Amino acid sequence: MARVSKPPEIRRQELLDTAMALFTRKGYEETSMGDIAKAAGVAQGLCYRYFDSKQKLFQEAMEQYVRICCAEFLPIIHDRSRTIRTRLAQMAQVLVDADDNSRYSTFYHQAKHQPLHEELSLRICRFLLPHVTEELCAACQAGELQLRRPKVAAGYLLYGQIGLVGESELPPQTRAEEMLRYADLILSSF
Repeated sequence: MARVSKPPEIRRQELLDTAMALFTRKGYEETSMGDIAKAAGVAQGLCYRYFDSKQKLFQEAMEQYVRICCAEFLPIIHDRSRTIRTRLAQMAQVLVDADDNSRYSTFYHQAKHQPLHEELSLRICRFLLPHVTEELCAACQAGELQLRRPKVAAGYLLYGQIGLVGESELPPQTRAEEMLRYADLILSSF
């Protein structure tokens, strides 16, 4: 195999993308670092040069995916030209609309990957928590809300919606409406 030299950031991304494609097709447990190297057309040692283990590779891919998933939410939550409730409603709608069309949706929604999907959901909440907290504080300062503990309210809003997002028996629009209904209850109770 002829050696193809690429900048480290490009090679690293290729390995992440190749690994996630294999994880989606074969499953996480069934994919080895050797499989990833072969599919990427590189020596296995090169994979280990970038990632100590398959688990570290996957963790980095998950963190990258969290940032990709949250990129759509950040402009919405930080758009202070709209009310906080309007922004939360828009975020809920984006969440249920995007869930089945997201980049690695097929992987994370496989029954055997349920624990990984739950971990992804928690990481997304953790990533968004300071952003939602900041905006709830700003809404309080502007007199739009009266919250004693904006960070606690933000935590309930984010982590509490995980159950609704995973409720596949409800149609997406119903899930979005329920998220907003619970958000209204939380925002009026704290």
